[in-house]
Amino acid sequence: MKSSKIKVCLVVHGIVGGGSEQVILNYCSRMKDIQFDMLFQYEPNSQILERFQEANIICIQVPDKVHHPIKHLWAMYRQLKAGHYDVVHSHLDWYMNAYVCFLAMLAGVKTRIAHHHQAYHPTNPLVKMACILLRIPNKIFATHWFACGNAAAKSGWGKSAVAKGKVTILPNAVDPKRFEFDTEKRNAIRSQLGISENTICIGHVGRFYPQKNHSFLIQIFSEYHKNNPKSVLLLVGDGSLQLQVKKQVDELGLSNAVIFSGLQKDSAPFYSAMDVFCFPSLWEGLPLVLIEVQYNGLPAIVSKEITSEAKISEGGKWISLEESKLWQAELKKVTLRRSKTAIIDSSEFDINKKYQDLEKIYLEVLICHK
Repeated sequence: MKSSKIKVCLVVHGIVGGGSEQVILNYCSRMKDIQFDMLFQYEPNSQILERFQEANIICIQVPDKVHHPIKHLWAMYRQLKAGHYDVVHSHLDWYMNAYVCFLAMLAGVKTRIAHHHQAYHPTNPLVKMACILLRIPNKIFATHWFACGNAAAKSGWGKSAVAKGKVTILPNAVDPKRFEFDTEKRNAIRSQLGISENTICIGHVGRFYPQKNHSFLIQIFSEYHKNNPKSVLLLVGDGSLQLQVKKQVDELGLSNAVIFSGLQKDSAPFYSAMDVFCFPSLWEGLPLVLIEVQYNGLPAIVSKEITSEAKISEGGKWISLEESKLWQAELKKVTLRRSKTAIIDSSEFDINKKYQDLEKIYLEVLICHK
């Protein structure tokens, strides 16, 4: 006999500490009356996997689609069929939610959510046309169209779909209190990392992937450090390009000034240790990390490629990646943080209120399927 509890199957590429995974945790860990399974493909980070398990989300690994495409599709279908899910909620990038929703449809899942987390801005006409064409199967096989913000919604579903109100915007919400500036945590992290009290700490949190544009950040810091030797660059995260970035750091003679802290189970205390946050990404949807940073009160210098929807305080400065001198000028203004800062008076990205919007959508499924 099927349980009266709603069963939701979440689908992600991997459990590696990405922003979309944190969004899932923020929302789903608060829904106590819904059973969550999560399908993932690649070798997980044990710290991040533990966080999902602590939230009672059952994590199920399937063969990855790159090395075992047939096994991957078959395993996905079998799990979606055997799981008797009420909802499949797919969080894949580059329009790949379509094949998940197709398999879910074949498995008899009536509610299929395709969630778009990125805002791509291709300039190549062929790539742009490919993106438009790839939207079509997503729209056909998904019953619900989601995005993290308006920019991601237009990229994933098209301007027309957004204008007609067909896309549900589910913001990348966080718990504001968790990210409050904390002097004790600042001192503890800086002591742990060997950062002296009077050293300016420039920070970044993100995976070492091409879109994060670490090479630009290293170059900017190199120029700043020449004139401000009492400074360090703190990089939180890991990823496939980490060795390449370390090589760049070594070649620029910055080995003693750049700290690779690795992927952290909880990045919140690290924001308090920083004096400014640099975010030179080439593209994003609506980056969760920028919301966290602003709730911490940490000043941020942000690439203009990032949607201004993420600007929820006066502490952020959006600058073009082509204006490296302006990045330098902003860094020169940075001072040591000494005290707590005010919390943003906004509930737009407050998970304690926003999770109920998604929970309501899930619960409506129970009524519809009766």
